[in-house]
Amino acid sequence: MKNWVEEDKIFKVELENGKSVKISSKWVYDTCDKLELDITEALEMWLSDNGYLNNEEQDTLDQQAKASGVKVLAKEKVERKKSTRERKPNIDKENIITAFAHFMLENDNFSLINVENKSKLITFTYNNKQFKLDLTETRQKKSE
Repeated sequence: MKNWVEEDKIFKVELENGKSVKISSKWVYDTCDKLELDITEALEMWLSDNGYLNNEEQDTLDQQAKASGVKVLAKEKVERKKSTRERKPNIDKENIITAFAHFMLENDNFSLINVENKSKLITFTYNNKQFKLDLTETRQKKSE
């Protein structure tokens, strides 16, 4: 790092290779306050963290971490158990499906009557066309 200049809330840093890098003044001042650094140290830290400067200490620590094979994950993957909910039987819906099934069995126009789910679904054929009767119950609005 050759030199640096602060202009309009941005530090402009000129590197040895002639390249110019912009760094937020807010970040620099916050880092100086939190880590008790001077501005030059904070700028060098930012440049080394972002790959503009080589820091031998940081490089050796990186190599040690890679050699040990330890990967730091933000969140470990934990296998979650799937919860199995058992549905409560809905007697009203079962009675309605049973009544529809009996009606269709007594009527000659319906054929291939199949109760897929005893409280929800009946499939059948009417006039050589396939139909599916799906029973849904709407919930009552909660009173306030």
